[in-house]
Amino acid sequence: MKTLATIGSFAALVLLAAQASAGPERYSENLVIGPSQGNHRLDCRIIRPWPRTSGPEDTRYPVIAWANGWDQADVVGEFTTLGYRPGLIEWALDGPYIVIAANQWSARAPDVLQCLQWLVDQDTEPGSLYEGVVDTESIGLAGHSQGGGAVIKAGDGEPNGFEIAAVVVMNPYGPDWVDAGSQDGAIMLISGTDDTTTPVSSFLAVWEAIQANGVGGLLAVLTGGTHNDDAWAPADDFDNPQDYDFGRYQRVTELSWQLHLNGNASAGRQLERELDNDPWITDYAFTIDFQL
Repeated sequence: MKTLATIGSFAALVLLAAQASAGPERYSENLVIGPSQGNHRLDCRIIRPWPRTSGPEDTRYPVIAWANGWDQADVVGEFTTLGYRPGLIEWALDGPYIVIAANQWSARAPDVLQCLQWLVDQDTEPGSLYEGVVDTESIGLAGHSQGGGAVIKAGDGEPNGFEIAAVVVMNPYGPDWVDAGSQDGAIMLISGTDDTTTPVSSFLAVWEAIQANGVGGLLAVLTGGTHNDDAWAPADDFDNPQDYDFGRYQRVTELSWQLHLNGNASAGRQLERELDNDPWITDYAFTIDFQL
């Protein structure tokens, strides 16, 4: 596995003690703290589908790496991640997957890739909490808004030594789309008819590139969906993850991960049934490798 030499070493990172999980301890979390990047600290939140009291035993978990949307004037990236945390927890438990979120309030492709690289490196680090439990052959990228734009740009993992199985993109923001069709795996684009921040028209170039790239994917538009309502939790729910997840995005994204990261063909058929009915308006780019 190559390293991300182009974005610097992550050797200075310190793995913080696990934080307590909520409720009956179905999951646990770590923070990975790194060097300052501009006006906010580069760090990663890891959500693990096992409780603190019992780690994995001879199990390799697929990975989802997450990039936040832009949070104006929020210079504490971890606060931004908290708005997405409930949905990310449900992803981790549904897979089960290890979810690693880049805690940026202004996400870039290198941020999410650097967090991913750290986790991949830990898989072969003797004594690491993650030694031998990372399925490096089953990696997904996901993000919302500016984070969605970041993971589109990061979806061609080859320059960084990764093979990206699939990308889930919620309400993506560019502002430009560099090599939007250069993807390792299928892309699931999600938006809403009432999104005035990043309407479908603002990323049609991405969808057209996906349609032409031979890898495939889908564009699902939620009737009545806005930019944030099905992606980011209300602030007063940050401490109550059981009360909020990715809303109407949750089920369809879980089915997509089950198809691409777990190889569950029945999840693909169920996903198509979901997206071919209200409240979704869906267009597909089927290929030899991408079928539902």
